Amino acid sequence: GAQPCQYHSVIAEFTVNGTSSEPAMATSANPTEVRRIFTMGLPFTSHHGGQILFGPDGYLYFMMGDGGLVGDPYNFSQNKESLLGKIMRLDVDNVPSASEISTEGLWGNYSIPKDNPYIQDSQLSPEIWAVGLRNPWRCSFDAERPSYFMCADVGQDKYEEVDIITKGGNYGWRVYEGPYVYIPPTSPGGNTSLNSIKPIFPVMGYNHSAVNSKEGSASITGGYFYRSSTDPCMYGRYLYADLYGGGMWQGTESPEDSGNFTTASLSFKCAADSPIQCSSVPSTSSPALGYIFSFGEDLNKDVYILSSNGVYRVARPSRCKYTCPMENTTDLSNPGGPPASP
Repeated sequence: GAQPCQYHSVIAEFTVNGTSSEPAMATSANPTEVRRIFTMGLPFTSHHGGQILFGPDGYLYFMMGDGGLVGDPYNFSQNKESLLGKIMRLDVDNVPSASEISTEGLWGNYSIPKDNPYIQDSQLSPEIWAVGLRNPWRCSFDAERPSYFMCADVGQDKYEEVDIITKGGNYGWRVYEGPYVYIPPTSPGGNTSLNSIKPIFPVMGYNHSAVNSKEGSASITGGYFYRSSTDPCMYGRYLYADLYGGGMWQGTESPEDSGNFTTASLSFKCAADSPIQCSSVPSTSSPALGYIFSFGEDLNKDVYILSSNGVYRVARPSRCKYTCPMENTTDLSNPGGPPASP
């Protein structure tokens, strides 16, 4: 059963060493905590914090899973009063007083943005931006289209998904796992009926059964829309992977801004002049990345892959002996246009 408050999710503020005028140039952080922003007790040991990030609106977005245990037995993700299985949106610039924290029932030192969807709804916590997620693992805003807030959500045992997160959206879990109706093995916390919600279904994803067994598919890792000029043939595509290192995919939207994506497996190699050693998966030319934990994006919009074997950057195709017709003809300061096939 649940063990309330034995475990906690904590968001704390720290400062970087360096000048305040150029914090992005800092190379280290001060380990002394400046402020405890959020603290919440947890019922189980997993699915309790897929990421924190600041949105283009300046607010802090916090992705929280359903708390763990098979099938979300207490139905936290659809529970209107629980923050589990939700995405929260917090204002961390306007610090409330102690009396405001108590009066408003906040979980820490933050304020509620006035345009949060449930700020006037007494049945839902005002921190909530979206509901119905199982284990959101890596989210990002498209650098060119801030309304495209993408989150990967780890499935139970059938489907891994990528969602476009919208204000007040319900992403179905545990009524649905991806596009499929989900029947939980146990339901001590009750069930949510199919006709009581309006789920937003994934725009990309994959069945566990559709992935090569060598890839060990089990847990999706969300990525980014590729907006760098380094690889013009990848421009505008959404990159994501499986945690277990054997699979990486690209999603192409057509027409643009439609929300309709087609996906394809993405082949990848290490450059011959890679600064780190790249071993290969046996019987393949694919690099053995290990576990793919996360993606990152720098100020130039170059995309990085964080794995258990190292940090990798998406390089120019020719360095990895791929042919990209646009590599030597595209204005790399503004690739634009539809991507070509790699």
